[in-house]
Amino acid sequence: MSLHNVPIFDAEVLLECQNNLGEGILWDSKTQLLHWVDIFNSQLHSYDPKEKTYSIDKYLNSKCLTYITPKLNDENFLGTFEGNLIELPKPTKPFEFIENSNSNLINKKIKINQKNYLKIISEPLNKELVLNETIRFNDGGVDPIGRVFFGSMGQNEKVPKFPGELWQIDLDGKETKILDEVGVSNGLGFSSDGKKMYYIDSRKDQIDIFDYDLLTGKPTNRRKFASSPPPLDKENPTEGVYDGLCLDGIGNIWVARWRNGRVIGFNSNGDIIAMITVKGSKGATIPCFGGPNLETMYIATASSYLGGEGDSEKYPNSGDLYSIGFGPDSPIRKVLGDNWKGAERYRAGI
Repeated sequence: MSLHNVPIFDAEVLLECQNNLGEGILWDSKTQLLHWVDIFNSQLHSYDPKEKTYSIDKYLNSKCLTYITPKLNDENFLGTFEGNLIELPKPTKPFEFIENSNSNLINKKIKINQKNYLKIISEPLNKELVLNETIRFNDGGVDPIGRVFFGSMGQNEKVPKFPGELWQIDLDGKETKILDEVGVSNGLGFSSDGKKMYYIDSRKDQIDIFDYDLLTGKPTNRRKFASSPPPLDKENPTEGVYDGLCLDGIGNIWVARWRNGRVIGFNSNGDIIAMITVKGSKGATIPCFGGPNLETMYIATASSYLGGEGDSEKYPNSGDLYSIGFGPDSPIRKVLGDNWKGAERYRAGI
């Protein structure tokens, strides 16, 4: 007997990049490139799915690069190191040809480009807590007019105290603390009309929703949007926590389930509409939509923090990049309907 009637689809490995902690994935429609970070290697990865070329930029000034977003008015990016929001130069254009996109890149001599950040934009965290590794920045998001949200986390997730914070920087550079007592600040996104903000603190294993005032940038009326999901099947119980998220063009929310090897799709009412597996990987971290028509979902994963003994053998593709088509003839499109469309993340306006 089935545990649920939610349709399940399988994403496929696109690149065997074996990231330690792949995160922050996004599509840049201006360049038609995919970008993501490998947090603890302080790397920005770029991939051109049309040309099948690849590049890696490594930032020398930080122990980690946790989040990236393209800027609205130029080719640079914003990002977060462990303790600050910084401006990064334009990512290196992918140039390493990957003949077979699913070949193992660990065995290839991919050139790593050494880079430095351009400037520090904000340093709102307690510097002592950053230096002693109590806290660091993690994920972020951008609202429809370009305000940037960037959140921190407690590095020891076993302690009861929640030392993280969620910060916002406005278009005029004004910094505002939006939340404190955050465990692990993670996925954040906005409805297309800008009236709702979705947010995940992974220590709470739920998705929250706020009313959002686009004029002032103030979220209010926080409440639970979704609880932990049902098991995938009898062999795959519900484990892990919610991680990164993205929204499509009709208001559905797609959320990675960390340490549970799947992405879960919700409609705006909070009902689960589909689940996408990343077989061979336990650490799904964050999805995004991309491709020429925004009809491909890309999913970053991690090889770190797998958990139980033998997990590395059981999940050999943890850390790889996955994709699944949402085109008109795809199986998942038959569930979502003819009017479905993808959406790109918003760009930073600061």
